[in-house]
Order: sequence, then structure tokens, then C-alpha cells
Amino acid sequence: MTFKALGTALLLVGSVLTGASARAANLGEASAGTTGVNAAQTTAIYRVYNHGLHVVDATADYKLTDWGYGIRTTIHAGGLLSMFLRMDIQSTAQGRFDHDQVQPTGYESAGYSRGKHRNVVLSYTNDTPQIVALEPKESDREAVPQSNLSHAMDTLSAMAYLLENVRHTGKCDGSAQVFDGLRLSAMTSHGPFKGDVPSSFGQKFTGEALRCDFVGQQEAGFIKDSAHLDVMKAPHPGAAWFQNLPGVGLTAVRIEFEHPKLGQMTAVLDRQPTTQP
Repeated sequence: MTFKALGTALLLVGSVLTGASARAANLGEASAGTTGVNAAQTTAIYRVYNHGLHVVDATADYKLTDWGYGIRTTIHAGGLLSMFLRMDIQSTAQGRFDHDQVQPTGYESAGYSRGKHRNVVLSYTNDTPQIVALEPKESDREAVPQSNLSHAMDTLSAMAYLLENVRHTGKCDGSAQVFDGLRLSAMTSHGPFKGDVPSSFGQKFTGEALRCDFVGQQEAGFIKDSAHLDVMKAPHPGAAWFQNLPGVGLTAVRIEFEHPKLGQMTAVLDRQPTTQP
């Protein structure tokens, strides 16, 4: 199984859209011009299901201010899968906000996945990501041309970009070019729309919610001569449901998305998120 794409999709849509939606006024009305800022650190924990099985646990810790952001995410094998598969990845990112735009300053992702220790470090020059470290090298993968990376950002900074959009418009509409050191993808989101949260997979937070729809599509960095190339190039849709939770605000309580190889993935909020100074 390849969980890198899973983590990217989950964290893009889940953890910081959680923080982004917390800026909206209330469940029924996401008002434009909302300016509240979460100066405390928030922690949200999700359980991820595939083919009815609990396969991954994901945790997002983030702190957001008017001037910038700091985000840490952790993904590891969960449920019965943890007995057969070793996987533990931690990612961090920092950056600044400037007139509703995001200026990333650094990104790092490290841990054990797909049978190897992996490490990616990105820095930024002239609004363009630069690879500082990439281990191990993947010689069977096409390199992403540097000319395609202008204004691209890491997965966590893309969250912050969507956050800024939501904070000042009250809507989920946004887009970003996302580069993780290996792949370049386009992410777009739309909404919100009113609807009830689906109740499957032990969903603890149910009832009326706001739904944001999104699409992810890989554009470069494909495996050479892959038999799955058409599937990897195709757009992959998903949706996230948000509810107004006490002391936290609008929070992503469920995320569904289509993994290009694994099929439908569902992430559910495991418990009430916590905050601390």
C-alpha cells in the first residue's frame, strides 16, 4: 500500500480546513470577512478506513496567528493493520500570511513508510520550493521540472493557503499547486453546502453539517512506465463535513476521498479536539 497520497489528501482537506472552518461564524452561516484567529494550539485525531477496515490514525497539531502558521501532522498504521505494517510519518511546516497569501518558509517530512526510512526537506526561494533533502532517491519516477514549481507549495502550506481564503470569504472555494518533493498536484475545493453527516464507520459526530467538496489531480512526478498511469492522472474527488464543536468552532468531523490505487477512503474524527496555549 502507498500511504503518502493518502496522507496528502487527508491532511490537505482535514487538518487545516478544520482550522479554516473554525473561523466561520456558526454552523448555518459562514460569513464573509470573519477575522477570528486561533492563537492556541489545536489537536485533532482521525481514524481512517479502507474497505471497511481501520487502517490509519492521523493527528494534526496546528497553531495559527494573524501573521503566520505552524503545523505538525503524524500518520501511522492503525487498527489491525498496525500488527502487519510499520508506518510512522511526521511532517512539519511553517510560514507567513501576507494579504491573504501564504509565504512558506520551510517543510520537512520524515519517517518509515513502504519498507524504508524516508525524509523530505524543502526550502523556498522566490516563492518556489527547493529540494534540500530527498531520501531515498526514486530513480523510477519522472522528475518534476523546476519550471513547473513556481508558486507551488508543500501540502501543509497549501492548507494554510486555503485557510486564508476561508477566513476572509466564509467559503471553501480555493485552489493550490501542491509539491511534496516527488509529485506535483492540483487541489481545488468548493462550497459549503448544507447536509447531514453520513453515519457509517462509527461516526461519533452526526447530524446537520456544512460540506466542502474537493478534487485532487496529480500533474507531474509519475512512475515511469506505470500500468496505472491513466488512473494516477485522473481527477479524484472527495468531500469534508464540518460541525460547530464547543470550544473549537467548525471542525472537519468526516472526510471522504478517492485514493487512485486503494479506492474510497473515509476519515472520521475520533474525539473532541483539544486546545492549549
